[in-house]
Amino acid sequence: MARYCFYIDGFNVYYAFQEKPQFRKYKWLNYRKLAEKTVQAQDEITGIFYFTALVEWKPQSVARHEEYIKVLRSVRVETIRGRFLRKDVECHLCHKVFHTHEEKQSDVNIALKILADAVDDLYDRAVIISADSDLLPVIKTIQQYAPEKEIGVMFPIGHTSFDLRQSAAFRRKMSERLLRECQFPDEVEVGNVIIKKPASWQ
Repeated sequence: MARYCFYIDGFNVYYAFQEKPQFRKYKWLNYRKLAEKTVQAQDEITGIFYFTALVEWKPQSVARHEEYIKVLRSVRVETIRGRFLRKDVECHLCHKVFHTHEEKQSDVNIALKILADAVDDLYDRAVIISADSDLLPVIKTIQQYAPEKEIGVMFPIGHTSFDLRQSAAFRRKMSERLLRECQFPDEVEVGNVIIKKPASWQ
């Protein structure tokens, strides 16, 4: 038996779904069920952590995201939030300044949480769900200072990272079949409220 924690890079997964129209229907993903299907029956899941940030300048997106977070909470998936910072970018050709936003903190939050949970002995094996190579240092740090802990990766569908693949102790596959089997129902009862899958996610 092994104790598992899962660390989900929410936007890394979201953009993997968003890039290809055939995958967009899988955004209503039940990470609790996905974790349960990833481990053996005798293993224990001691934590599932979803790292994300709200797109505050898009009210409709915020509303959908908040409802999804409530649905995740109903299956004991903890959300850890980062934030977006406004960033001004100057065009090299016309020198016009454009406003954009850049997500901050999520990769740092993931790394710190993995380290803290290793110190607190929360897991034997951790699964990072991301293809962000910025998470490579935390894998190497755990290997150096807590070699009894194994850090694995699950890449969002259609994505990979050579560095993470080479350094991880093990890998799990995010197949389309797995995604199909791990969707929430179209309507989820949370407390006394029914939360419906967003129409744009159908």
